[in-house]
Amino acid sequence: MSSHLGWITNGTGQTPQLTWAFATDASLSNLELARESGEVLAADSSGGIYLLDRNGQIVSVTRGQTPIRGLAWSDNGSGGVALIGNSRLHWFSRQLEFRSQYDLDETALSVSIDSHGEYVAASLATGMNLIFDGPRRPIFKFSSQRPFVRLCFVTEIPGLIGVADYGLLSSRTFAGGVRWEEKLWSTAGDISISGTGEMILIACFSHGIVRYDAEGTQSGSYQVEGTPSRVACSYLPYRIAVATIERHIYWMNADGKMLWAAETPEDITRIACDPLGKGLVIGFESGRIARLDWGGY
Repeated sequence: MSSHLGWITNGTGQTPQLTWAFATDASLSNLELARESGEVLAADSSGGIYLLDRNGQIVSVTRGQTPIRGLAWSDNGSGGVALIGNSRLHWFSRQLEFRSQYDLDETALSVSIDSHGEYVAASLATGMNLIFDGPRRPIFKFSSQRPFVRLCFVTEIPGLIGVADYGLLSSRTFAGGVRWEEKLWSTAGDISISGTGEMILIACFSHGIVRYDAEGTQSGSYQVEGTPSRVACSYLPYRIAVATIERHIYWMNADGKMLWAAETPEDITRIACDPLGKGLVIGFESGRIARLDWGGY
């Protein structure tokens, strides 16, 4: 593992410290960071789900059904939900015990959970979106012009942000009412939202990283070398991480100043920022996971 991570010191800018490293048993399919507890939840292609503490040590491991197409973990680490196959939602506890399930009528595209682990959102390929308060009938249903490939809760404001392929960004109330909608001029590869929703970042491939504010106004963009496919921002809008199809990783401040950049040895599946902007978790396609830290701001 240590030899694999030699690329970190070959980057430009302020070199981070490798805090910990871990590897799943099969290729990585999903990765989530609990922003309150500092834990990382990872899933691999063999059905393995791993809970790591803030030091990268294994807390729990379980093996279940495949494929795990979606994964969501609450910020307080109280529990999560997995999308298994096309349309089955599984709720699981902090101990990774699968407690209950719900079979959707249609294929799901994404799943999300609120920061306290009380509510779950699922977006369907038909354009229907569902809000659950547990593995029962959904408490709210609402439709979108186009199916949301990502539907995410906003932490400090009751509501959600959805992004659809082929150009749509939408802010919704908790019950699904439209707050605002904006057209995008590119397919979205990833989305990341600060805690208050004042920073909404969309990885728009050849169009770079596009930034919107809480009112849906485009407030800038970030251009990096390569084709951005993954983006993450800190809970407090201090730091931004960008990964590209060409295997580059960038760490910058909210003004777009580049603080560190490096070329990675393999494709990146997911990235997640520390809530205070002090560090970054990178999940590679092979199953390798690394936590990098800079300290301070």
